Amino acid sequence: MLDYLNKNMDTRKNLREYIDFINEFEQTIKKEKNIPDNENIWSYMINNSEIKGTVASYKYNLHGSGFTIEKDTIICEYDKAPLNEYDIKFSFWKFKNFIESNHKGILIDNEILKKDLYDMVDENLLQWLITDGINWNIYQTNFR
Repeated sequence: MLDYLNKNMDTRKNLREYIDFINEFEQTIKKEKNIPDNENIWSYMINNSEIKGTVASYKYNLHGSGFTIEKDTIICEYDKAPLNEYDIKFSFWKFKNFIESNHKGILIDNEILKKDLYDMVDENLLQWLITDGINWNIYQTNFR
């Protein structure tokens, strides 16, 4: 049965799953490629021309300022370029795509998900990416 109204969706739990998925990927790639803990993996990959590949069970593709990662049927996209002190940056659509690929059978009501994310910004669990006074409608956070 499809859940059209997000009634059974816990956005905070999905955010934890999203962050954990990214963290597990980054820890795996750092270990496999001997990347120091204090080095930004996006910068390392750019500097070493490692744009696309597979590490353990993750397929990754470096793009623009971040990564697309696939593991099994899960698709995760996020930005990692070192613009500021936040580890992870993502758009509404990247997060929604992760949830839908990770939880089959859920069709997300965009307005409910946006409200949940806005609430997390208000509670300082997420921050907006604002540069030169412009809010880019990009969420950002750190590993917790």
